[in-house]
Amino acid sequence: MTSNRIQAYRDHFGLTQAELADQVAVTRQTIAAWERGDRSPSLVQLTRISRVLGVPVDLLIGPDEAQQEPALLFRADKPRVLSADARSFLSRLAQDYAAIERLVGEIPSLPESRPIEGYDFFSIERIANEIRDWLGVEDAPLGDVLTLLEGKGLKIIKHHLPGSISGFSAYTQSWGGVIFVNAEHPPERQYFTAMHELAHLVFHRQEYDRPFERSRRGDPREKAANHFAGAMLLPRTAIEQELHGYQKRWLPEPLLVDIKKRYGVSVRTVLVRARDLELITKTQCGQQLGMLLKQYGAEGEPGELQEPNTLARLERLVFTALVQERITTSRAAEVLHRPLMEVRTELGRWLDGAAA
Repeated sequence: MTSNRIQAYRDHFGLTQAELADQVAVTRQTIAAWERGDRSPSLVQLTRISRVLGVPVDLLIGPDEAQQEPALLFRADKPRVLSADARSFLSRLAQDYAAIERLVGEIPSLPESRPIEGYDFFSIERIANEIRDWLGVEDAPLGDVLTLLEGKGLKIIKHHLPGSISGFSAYTQSWGGVIFVNAEHPPERQYFTAMHELAHLVFHRQEYDRPFERSRRGDPREKAANHFAGAMLLPRTAIEQELHGYQKRWLPEPLLVDIKKRYGVSVRTVLVRARDLELITKTQCGQQLGMLLKQYGAEGEPGELQEPNTLARLERLVFTALVQERITTSRAAEVLHRPLMEVRTELGRWLDGAAA
């Protein structure tokens, strides 16, 4: 029902009835009536809601049951944090991305599947090194991880998600791999999330046709994915070189922040990685993590990474399709979920940069 979908998407994006009403130019009581099913919005009003929420009108009316949706594999701690409507919407984002890829002739890319059972420390270290080779990097900092992965042909979608969700991934043979990351999280957390989800696409791809919700503490698949993410961001040789003068010693905060800024990795990940490689003891790691918690809280930490100012792969593909006249500007705006005039402005800037 349209009424239920309006409420579901409004809740998903964290809007109150009054906030949605203000942007749609109706009263809060009207929104409430629509959501109760007492009244129905007109097509014009549905179009306004669609623009405000960034959700296609057909999803507000009802998803196409024939539409192929990737099997979503969640990293969420709360099993049902994403509703069926939210899954349909995010699947549409991936579907649109895949359609643009096909239009411009780009082929999805993904490392080969390397199934592992449980948790195997040495296998994960080895595979992380092999995936770094696949990405064309050695032991140097990866820089903008999202752009690096997109450069190899993975689909990365940054989107506003509930705060408890870092991200999740999806896979089908036709679309390849899709990694969603929470656009509200700081860059270092987005980078870790992307590598964590890449791990599931590499280690657990055979499970995407029977999706499970990873909510159990101590799940070896989660432990493997976290280890892989740390090894990708901070390879053994790099962190051993960085900390060679501090083995079994307290790691000063300025040193941790310096590593964070150069490698794009959280201070907590540096400490956990140092512990796993036995550069510091478990006791010391726990003490330093405890100090961080006390000083900065559960989510905060010292040092701030700047959001990279790079053009996302989807934007580049959309602009390429526009130039080739394979899509209209209105379709581009729908895929990018941006106002029409903004897309035209960004296209002009992109063309100016390409000409320069």
